[in-house]
Amino acid sequence: MDMELSSSSSSTTVASSPASSPPLGRCVLRFRLPPAWTPEEDAVLERLAMEHGSRHWRRVAAQMPRRRSPAQCRDRWRDHLARDVFHRPFTAADDAELARLCLRLDDDAGFAAGRRWKDVSRAVYGRSSCAVKRRWRELRRSDAFLGALWRPRTTTTAPPANAAITTTC
Repeated sequence: MDMELSSSSSSTTVASSPASSPPLGRCVLRFRLPPAWTPEEDAVLERLAMEHGSRHWRRVAAQMPRRRSPAQCRDRWRDHLARDVFHRPFTAADDAELARLCLRLDDDAGFAAGRRWKDVSRAVYGRSSCAVKRRWRELRRSDAFLGALWRPRTTTTAPPANAAITTTC
């Protein structure tokens, strides 16, 4: 490695060849993303999931044409290909139901410590736990949702205690 050290009165600089490692103090991370799923792989995964069932992902992964892990196969099936997963946008009624479920379950002991999205997604038919969690986070960040959720509730005034109640038959 060719290194040249030049010194001046105020600082020291290090010049290195372009083939050397990155400069000190700088960290370079490289992530290798898994390859995208192709329609052919989806078709093979669907066929294998029907043959082996939705619990034997190790067997399914072993027979995939491109090398896929059992977790990748399970997640692809559960979040994208399963017939009971809806791929339509969330409606206002869906959002209201999701908010009701999450806020009701927040009151349960232990739920606030770590959300059990699997339990919430079971109550919301046709949505995966990832889709439910993603939508809840989107809702929590939206100003309109927060304003509607934490708007002071109007209280109805009760009639005075000494008011006479008359009924007619």
